[in-house]
Amino acid sequence: LPRGRRLDAAALGMAASIGLATLPVARRPRVALFSTGDELVMPGDVPPDQMKPGAIYNSNRFFLRTLLLRLGCEVTDLGVVPDRLEATVDALRGASQGHDLIVTSGGVSVGEEDHVKPAVQALGTLELWQLAIKPGKPFAYGRVGAAHFIGLPGNPVSSFVTFLLLVRPFLLKLQGATQIAMPSIAIRADFTLAKADKRREFLRARRNAQDGLELFANQSSGVLTSVHWADGLIDNPAGSTIAQGDLVRFIPLAELLA
Repeated sequence: LPRGRRLDAAALGMAASIGLATLPVARRPRVALFSTGDELVMPGDVPPDQMKPGAIYNSNRFFLRTLLLRLGCEVTDLGVVPDRLEATVDALRGASQGHDLIVTSGGVSVGEEDHVKPAVQALGTLELWQLAIKPGKPFAYGRVGAAHFIGLPGNPVSSFVTFLLLVRPFLLKLQGATQIAMPSIAIRADFTLAKADKRREFLRARRNAQDGLELFANQSSGVLTSVHWADGLIDNPAGSTIAQGDLVRFIPLAELLA
């Protein structure tokens, strides 16, 4: 059993077959999770027909917690923090105690109510802010006390995709894993993408019965349906168009969600 390999059922059985009662393993990462935004409403609290203008249901909280648990983390769900600098500072200060990583959703862009960036800078250091990818530009990394900090975008697709591409390998590395690369395959595009973007794009797509790829019609970062519909991401380089029949780099979601 090589160091850094996740122990699956076969590995545990093999260890037991030679009489090993215990094995040295990495500790589960302790992760604090919270969302920011006065517009967030918990499902079940308000019926859809009674939602105030601008209000949205907090979907990120549910899929982020699920993804963290699937990666073997111990999760402290701190709920939703109001759009106030003082409240954000207090939440980060408390989350930095007893956790290896703080993951936030929202509040890392450039709006008047985006307080995560100044709050992190007030308590620690912000080493990375914004990436040239789509979706997921407002992504942040830093430190708050002894804890790592990762700020995810508020838009649900951006949050979901950046978690898989960036938070997942970070947590695997934190647990001592040696296999953290994203597996990808070359597949034929059965669609045309005529307009190139200046950022590296991760397009939601799925395989069809002809062994090609179909593209979800609406690639907006607010449409979580695209992630549910897709079975993978097309990694499209910045400035690149896609013609029907081109081979593209396809990252299966099943590998990232395993």
